[in-house]
Amino acid sequence: MKTNICTTLLVMLAVTLFATNEPSKNYITVNGETSFCQKVKTGLFYTTIQKEDGTVLKIKNKELDAFCCKGHLFERLPLYLNGKATGKTSMMEYVTSRNGLRLYKYCEYGECGDFIHCNYKGPHLQTVYFVYKDGEFYLEVNRENGATVLPFFGIDVLT
Repeated sequence: MKTNICTTLLVMLAVTLFATNEPSKNYITVNGETSFCQKVKTGLFYTTIQKEDGTVLKIKNKELDAFCCKGHLFERLPLYLNGKATGKTSMMEYVTSRNGLRLYKYCEYGECGDFIHCNYKGPHLQTVYFVYKDGEFYLEVNRENGATVLPFFGIDVLT
């Protein structure tokens, strides 16, 4: 009995030790080239990475095509607001995909409302969800279609 308990504890200890030595899953993609790295830190204008050999690089955010940090994937995609192209691109967080459609989350700080109707809200985090197909804009998720689009991707909607 004691032998079984000791063996089980040793196996569990070995599994936890080997699990911590996994290679990093962080990476960046710049101009179609992917580089794996230990750490990724994004800033306002630059992203700093520490490669697995210890070297540190600073890359302009507008040069990034995609990056993965702590299990979150961000990709540069064309930005559409209210169904219209803005002519800009932005980093959006990949949420999930189904049947060739990919759901992304876009966040920005902005203000909304107006003073006349007393419903002004100062700068705050605003989140918009977009659906893309093959890297091209497909649909913006809003109040009217959110109750049907999000469950299609397996996301529960509170009404």
